[in-house]
Amino acid sequence: MEETILQAVKRAMPGHGRARIHEKLLTILGVGDQTEVEVTSEGGQILTLTVFADDLVEEGTIRIGGDDLKKLGIPDGGKVAVKRKIPLDEQIKTAAEVTADQIGTKAKEFSEKVREDTKQFTDKVSQTVKNSADVIKENLPYGVLPKETEKALSALPGEDAKKIKSILIRAEGKSAALIIHSGSGRTIGNLTMHPESSIAGLQREGKLLEISPDIVLSEGDIVYVTGSEDGLVYMRKMLEE
Repeated sequence: MEETILQAVKRAMPGHGRARIHEKLLTILGVGDQTEVEVTSEGGQILTLTVFADDLVEEGTIRIGGDDLKKLGIPDGGKVAVKRKIPLDEQIKTAAEVTADQIGTKAKEFSEKVREDTKQFTDKVSQTVKNSADVIKENLPYGVLPKETEKALSALPGEDAKKIKSILIRAEGKSAALIIHSGSGRTIGNLTMHPESSIAGLQREGKLLEISPDIVLSEGDIVYVTGSEDGLVYMRKMLEE
């Protein structure tokens, strides 16, 4: 859309919102004959006029009625800027396109921010989980039970195996699954326990038995014990050998 500066020359007849320009100016302004244009004075007053092509009008001028010159606040021969007036439907379309572009840009920015915030949150959660896992691992001296213990537990029903395994993993020191040989025939109450050891469970023929001082140990029973290294060595000699 072109804008051109013209000299406003007073017409002999009242303008009534009409003006005349040379036909060549229509092309420069990008308008057709009898099309609305915006005429702006140097003082900033704006007036909408309908221009008519007239080859008798000098190319650098625009013929405006005296009443319209007054509205523009300029004298005869004053300078004005003339440009095509954008139709309402075109203004709406342009505004809609601009708004759509802005919405698209904002949506993209919002999407990128959500993606970044989600990534940061996920990374933070992952790190928190990792840190928690590391703390748990540090507090469980032997997170993985000895192979012979795992093998013994595999013979128990799921809930019983889970119960004993939980006790063994959380117990202080080490753990072991001891198969009764030399301890056969003795009651648990008659065992001379090492001060740094304890019995966590008793397994017989794939079943978990309740531990009591009166229960008699049988050949092949499995006793789950926890304690220090010395305590486990002591218990192994007493029950297995």
